[in-house]
Parts: sequence; structure tokens; C-alpha cells
Amino acid sequence: MDSPSDRPPLTRTARFAWGAVVVLLIGVVALVVYALTDTPVTLRVVHRSPTAKGVIRSVSTVPMDTFDDVGITAPGTGLTPPTVLTRQPALTAAGNRPTVLFVGAEYCPFCAAERWPLIVALSRFGRFGALYNMQSSNTSVFPGTQTFSFVDTTYASPYLVFDPVELYSNVPDTDGVYTQITTLTAGQQALVTRYGTGSSPAGSFPFVDIDNRVVAAEAGFSPAVLARLSQATIVSDLRTATTPTGKSVIASANYLTAGICAVTGQRPTPVCTSRGVATAAAALNLT
Repeated sequence: MDSPSDRPPLTRTARFAWGAVVVLLIGVVALVVYALTDTPVTLRVVHRSPTAKGVIRSVSTVPMDTFDDVGITAPGTGLTPPTVLTRQPALTAAGNRPTVLFVGAEYCPFCAAERWPLIVALSRFGRFGALYNMQSSNTSVFPGTQTFSFVDTTYASPYLVFDPVELYSNVPDTDGVYTQITTLTAGQQALVTRYGTGSSPAGSFPFVDIDNRVVAAEAGFSPAVLARLSQATIVSDLRTATTPTGKSVIASANYLTAGICAVTGQRPTPVCTSRGVATAAAALNLT
């Protein structure tokens, strides 16, 4: 065996090659460390904390008297009723139950506004097991509007199926484009194209389709009534609905409730025959 003194000295080329290998190894190690310690932008920034059970309970148990007292009256809030469709094929799923489709985006302030009455209305027909806190984009109009996200939400009802789709997060990438969460199915896209508005492939935000019988292709009221309000304040306003915020959410919820009652066979009876819902149904000519 050769002794160390008998080995030939490294040439300049060999020394360069070994140096390159060392640099490459350092680079690989750095990348591995980065991959293990860093998180992609969407995971690092998008924060969907579970909505407190008390909040879900509050938005799900608005007193019947509040619905009846408000009816469809919300002065100065830009209240927009949904559109009633006629002679359209039913939108059903899971045992031929009527389906309520929601299409929105987390960054969208108008979607932020529409989720409030939709959650209130759906809670009259079933129960949300999970919701997640969200706010609209801080760089859009009505920035940081407090709302919820339907990503990973759970909902159960004996009367209907709820099919929510959130297409984009509220986090822009380095080019200012909001991160896409999912895409519409062919069937969902066909509904948005047929009944929605807007020039984008996904149509307008928000979009609510109640069994192809009642459709909302825009928010039921202006997000301005929610601007700069905390979640706690909005929830509190729902209980008595004496503020523009409470009135707009409850009035819009009565419209949506009337639409849902029209496809559930007017069930549950106490909800669908209540004064507030009857007023909304008459205004929409659903009676």
C-alpha cells in the first residue's frame, strides 16, 4: 500500500473538481434546509382559523321575531333580491334532494357580504358543523371585510345539499394574482355561464343557485354596511337587527330562505310559513 508521501499531489483540475463538488453539496444542503423550514406562500399566509362554536350558534339561532320584524326592509343598504327562474331543470344531489350551489372567492368583499345571509338562511334548514374565519383582501375595495370561508366546511340538512366552492384565496402571489384553490366542475361551470353574469370564465362573484329556481348573481347588499366592523359586532347586530348591518343580513336571509322553501316543499313548516319568509316569497312572486 502506498504511504501518504508516495501519493501524487492533486492537480489544479482535480482540486477544482473537488471544490465544485463541495459547493454543490453546500447548495443542496441549503435547499433541503429551506424546504424543511419554509412554507409555500399560500400555506404561510392564508389563515383559516376555525370559527368558534359560539359564533356558529349565534348566526344559526337568530330569533324568529327578528326575521319577522325585518322582513325585507333594510333602507339605505342597497338590498338586491335574487332572481326567480322558471321552467328550469332541477339541481339535485344525494337522494334527489335540492342543491344550493355557492361560488365565490375569499378575496372578494361582495362574496364576504353574501356569506353572512347565506349562512343564516341555510342554518334554518340544517346545521353547520364547521366554518372558518376569513376576511376579504386588504388591497381590494371594502378591505378586510369580516366573513367566513367555505373551504373544508361541513353542513348537514334533511332537506337539501349545500355545495360551496371557493375558487381563490385572499392571498396574491408575487404578480398580484390571487392563488387559485380549486376549479369548477363542468356542471358547475355550465350553471354559472347560464345564470351568472360577468366576462370571466368563472362568471361573477358571488353566485348562489338554489335548485335552478332562485339565483343570486351578486351580493344581496353592499359590503359597505360591514366595512370596518368586527365579527363580534356583526354577530351581535343579527340578534335584534336594529342596525343597517343587522337589517341587511336578515332581509337578505329572508329572501334566500323563501327561495329555499320553494324547493323543499315549504319545509320546515314553521320557517317557511313565518311572516318574514312569507313577505319575501310574496315579493319574489314565489307564492
